Amino acid sequence: MKLKRHKFNAVKVEREGFTFDSKKEGRRYDELKLCVKTGDVIMFLHQVPFRMPGSTYWADFMVFWVDGSITIEDVKGMKTSAYNKQKAMMRIHFPAVEIQEI
Repeated sequence: MKLKRHKFNAVKVEREGFTFDSKKEGRRYDELKLCVKTGDVIMFLHQVPFRMPGSTYWADFMVFWVDGSITIEDVKGMKTSAYNKQKAMMRIHFPAVEIQEI
């Protein structure tokens, strides 16, 4: 199956039946799978919604680390104005959540 290019020239990739918006996001998935195997990560979720009035922010990954911490990750190739607005809205509605840009 051939996957089409993204508007920012990102190439969609598939891993284990999941489609990722870019090679970079697919590589992060691979890294997280390895972290689970090595015991550094308990589990992780992909495409986690954070609902806010009028919009929803979709985090690329929510990672549950063995030390008890949880990280919200957004794999970025390019920061768009739409992303910057959503990140600002997240700070307002979810002040305890810090987005880590990968």
